[in-house]
Amino acid sequence: MHKFDPANHKRLNSKERYKLMPPELLIGEIEKEAFKNMKSAGAVTIADVGCGSGFFSLSIIKRFQDKNILLFALDVSDEMLGIFNANIKKEITEENLSKVKSFKCEESFLPLADNSTDILLLANVFHEIEDKLNYLQEIKRVLKDTGTFFLLDWKKEDLNPVMGPPVCERVSTEVAIRMLKELDFKDIKVLPLYSSSFTIVSKVSKK
Repeated sequence: MHKFDPANHKRLNSKERYKLMPPELLIGEIEKEAFKNMKSAGAVTIADVGCGSGFFSLSIIKRFQDKNILLFALDVSDEMLGIFNANIKKEITEENLSKVKSFKCEESFLPLADNSTDILLLANVFHEIEDKLNYLQEIKRVLKDTGTFFLLDWKKEDLNPVMGPPVCERVSTEVAIRMLKELDFKDIKVLPLYSSSFTIVSKVSKK
């Protein structure tokens, strides 16, 4: 299974990628879910798994800079986490740095406690995962009951891809939905945000 090479990290924040996948569209949907949780006294916890250099995380923390949130940024690569931490320090205030916690994770394990996360984002990582069902189980473990899962990845159905992995390595929207249903994710919806990628939002119900 092909893995992204951290040496190509500049491509993650390229103008071409911002044009193809403007993060504000997805962040707007995350914001809707976050507001549902902001009536409680505690911070809303958001995890960006496979954060890379911060393509989505930077937009999240900027959008919520005046809100009570805690952002977990996770990646399997020490090099990518180093780039992420450098980028985040350049882009946000010292006060907001306290809202961001970065961790190295493993493909089969997320270093987050059970039921610790309100919203989890997995963007452009799913196609790289060897055991996808096990990974979804791990995501389900860390999400709170009724927590929200955003799964975004490159469309296998895209006949003329201009970015991303080879089509043969991609997962179809249909297959991703079938896996979510198999693990009892609920309220599964496909959001029409990007032409090159599918965005699936679903809920966890552990009762």
